Amino acid sequence: MRKSWIIFIALLALLSFPLAQYDRPDLNQYRERVAIEINSLDDIKTLIKAEIDMDYCSVSDGKIAYAYATPEEVKVIEYLGYKTYPAPVEIGRDSSDAAYHTNDTIASDFKALEAAYPNLAKVESLGKSVQNRDIWAIKISDNVQQDETEPEVKYVSTMHGDEVVGMEMTIMLAKLLLEQYGKDARLTGLVNDLELWLIPDMNPDGTALKRRYNANYVDLNRTFPDAQNNDANSPTGKQIEIQHMMTFNNAHNFCLSLNMHGGAVVMNYLWDTMAGDVPDIEMVEFLALGYAQLNKPMYNSSSFPKGVTNGYDWYEVNGGMQDWNYHWYNDMDFTLEISGSKWPDASTLPQYWEDNREAMLWFMTQARRGIHGVVRDQATKQPIIGAKVAVTQINKPVVTGKINGDYHRILLPGTYTVKVTAAGYAEKTITNVQVSSSDANPTILNIELTK
Repeated sequence: MRKSWIIFIALLALLSFPLAQYDRPDLNQYRERVAIEINSLDDIKTLIKAEIDMDYCSVSDGKIAYAYATPEEVKVIEYLGYKTYPAPVEIGRDSSDAAYHTNDTIASDFKALEAAYPNLAKVESLGKSVQNRDIWAIKISDNVQQDETEPEVKYVSTMHGDEVVGMEMTIMLAKLLLEQYGKDARLTGLVNDLELWLIPDMNPDGTALKRRYNANYVDLNRTFPDAQNNDANSPTGKQIEIQHMMTFNNAHNFCLSLNMHGGAVVMNYLWDTMAGDVPDIEMVEFLALGYAQLNKPMYNSSSFPKGVTNGYDWYEVNGGMQDWNYHWYNDMDFTLEISGSKWPDASTLPQYWEDNREAMLWFMTQARRGIHGVVRDQATKQPIIGAKVAVTQINKPVVTGKINGDYHRILLPGTYTVKVTAAGYAEKTITNVQVSSSDANPTILNIELTK
């Protein structure tokens, strides 16, 4: 998207402005976090139209917005009539490398879990970052070396490198599920029923550098293919970390995801990039509210009613991962703003764990809701890859997986009509499909199609 004419005029007016106080090696790439005094949501929209990289925005909390801006962009903001002042991210006093995980200690902890629970845990690197750090992931499932016909769920954290509480929560979650397997019936059931992927740090360079951006000063949550523009879903030209995430997603069939951020405490649901409800809006709102209700500080928020917000209603984000997941992969992805402080003192982590543990467990449980099954060829009994499974009440089909031909349609309780289509096969419609209100009692609907 090209810079608006407003920025062009503002920059012309500011060519002679002395920038000596911004003594940075690369002035065009360096961005500082600034606070901006605003009066209304219209002010936020004005800043977004000027292509300012917005962070946290609130009209109710002191009428303040935060953004990341170069010195030139700061002057553009001020030229547009807004007062700014520096607001750098505060790094917790005891947040040394020993207190928070580093890329190396994520690797060592995950590999120790893999060694201790070889049938339940598998560690992978999604690929290398710009500065050659691994993006670590751990898969947790009862037959971890196999791709089973189970719902796939992923929790991703820290795509903004200085938002690190979610990183610690995913690692704690991995340890809880593995250490309690076979001891706690509920946790054992989750590991048996799901294929769970945990990615603590999608931006390891940013975390090592203690900043939002990757090593190329790119915001990883602003450069995914955008649903509003109907961009090509291609990794070509994307940052290497985004390329790895896109390749990873293409190899799987996720139905439910969280991506964890910091700077606020709220459950943010799609769309981020445009106004209007997604086809699954009732299910999406149920999931968002369900998480918030189990997180007391979130649910009791003074800024967000009941601790939830629609992304676009809060502030527009273009090129975000959440909308990309839903638009192209039918994966209900939520942006979990998990902590008001992006990098708080490590001493606060036990309380964040207490606030989020039950909510994170409940959320993954919801992947078992709805209708699940495998689509096969009636004659050969072989799975059909890429078949579309739609409920006629919701205009958003899911697609069968690339290995087992399995599908997972998360739904609220009710009676549905299911329509299945695949290239070269006769369409099939199943009526009066019942979905219960229990996430522990999904509807299993295996389907055979005739050529």
